[in-house]
Amino acid sequence: MKIFFLFFLLIFNSTNVWASDFLTNAQEDFFSPYNTSALSVVEIGTGLTLFTFCLKHENFQEQIASTKPLGKSSKIGYFLGQAAPNFAYFAVMGTHYLLNNDSKSLERSTLMLKASLYSDAMTEILKRSFNEKRPNGGTLSFPSGHATSAFAFSSVVVMEHSLPLGIAANMMSAFVGFSRMNDNAHYLHDVVAGATVGTMYGVGLYYAQKNRENKFRTNSDIVMIIPIQKGLAGNYLLNF
Repeated sequence: MKIFFLFFLLIFNSTNVWASDFLTNAQEDFFSPYNTSALSVVEIGTGLTLFTFCLKHENFQEQIASTKPLGKSSKIGYFLGQAAPNFAYFAVMGTHYLLNNDSKSLERSTLMLKASLYSDAMTEILKRSFNEKRPNGGTLSFPSGHATSAFAFSSVVVMEHSLPLGIAANMMSAFVGFSRMNDNAHYLHDVVAGATVGTMYGVGLYYAQKNRENKFRTNSDIVMIIPIQKGLAGNYLLNF
């Protein structure tokens, strides 16, 4: 379902007015976690991932998987981790933009789209690079894709909305991550790594977008030549 959502977002975006914005500066967007203030997220997240990996204990994961503290509610976490909140946010903000021509809604819709797609792409690269076995015997455990999608969503909410909404979104993301351990699909360090990837793109792309806006304002100087009765008059407008 997550792949369907992300594929739909990409196709929908490419057929609308913000397609050029999505495709422009793709390389800058992909490396935005390392070229913006989001670098601290990368550093802290990497440190926590290494710490939880070094402390990895099979008994800890086995205890969670055997007791299943979330019970059947873990199915909700599985669904939310399939990028359902990301898709809903993108659709709501995109619709608000189309109906009201609200540029802020367009920025938010685009940010959610990019954060979801770039973080998912990075997670897929890491999964196939490490090819770690899951605790249930499956493959491609590191990092957790569900945690990635969930924290990409919550990081955008944190950057764009109020503190209460940001806290609620992060609680939802934490629930998604723990549900994957509850279902014996991931270890703790898989979830931490997924949370790091999702957050670093939500934050990194937010700052990359703001930097481009500031750069545009700085470079938007206007020169006007106006004909008058005895010749020409010049006018120079500097935006800063």
